[in-house]
Amino acid sequence: MGKKKEDKSKGSDQSVNSVVKELEKNIFSIKFYPVAVDEETKEEAVKYLKKTYKEGNETVKQLILYMLHENISEFSEFRFVHNFEYMKMKNPSVEPAKLRMDIYKKMFNYNTSIEGIMELVSILGSLGGEDDSVKVLTYHYARLCAWESEASIMLRNSIIGALGESESSYALKTLLEYARNTDNEKTYHRLAMALEKWSEKLPNIKMPDSKRKKFRKTLTNVLAREFGGRHYG
Repeated sequence: MGKKKEDKSKGSDQSVNSVVKELEKNIFSIKFYPVAVDEETKEEAVKYLKKTYKEGNETVKQLILYMLHENISEFSEFRFVHNFEYMKMKNPSVEPAKLRMDIYKKMFNYNTSIEGIMELVSILGSLGGEDDSVKVLTYHYARLCAWESEASIMLRNSIIGALGESESSYALKTLLEYARNTDNEKTYHRLAMALEKWSEKLPNIKMPDSKRKKFRKTLTNVLAREFGGRHYG
């Protein structure tokens, strides 16, 4: 009996390890675009992630979210140039040859660029009506709001767009809260564009009618907000 349990546990571990390896392979195919991987390979990797997320169990879903989070988090280093001095300061014990290789990776990897992270954000927003993926988006939105630069604005806008494309009611709730509380007119207009998409698709979203009615009322009020003496739109 103990032997069977042990064999089952080993089989389960091997299965998870196999999934992790396949996920990592596809994440790498996205990271290495466009220098080491062509667009077709990258698109196939994106399709694989979406399909695996849709069909996978909770463990697989969380692994995908974690991997996307790790790669999106590269924006935290946008203020720094990845040169030898910087990388040596970060990893003083690493051999010079390894440091140089790490620098080349940082220079050419997709997820160390604004356009690469925006695509990863788009992938997160397209994983379905799951609240988990939306929460990862709002986590990064909060961090991007903590510093002001053209890069952070572009990435925040891409997250707002992804929340507008989502079918999770948590995404709608979040957008409404952001729009109600922002004092930034440009941000508000971005949020309003995302909320307009929600206004169109709200009738077809699966939720109780009472909840839909409440959302509709809040949407109407938020989109009627004034900035500088004029209404949105």
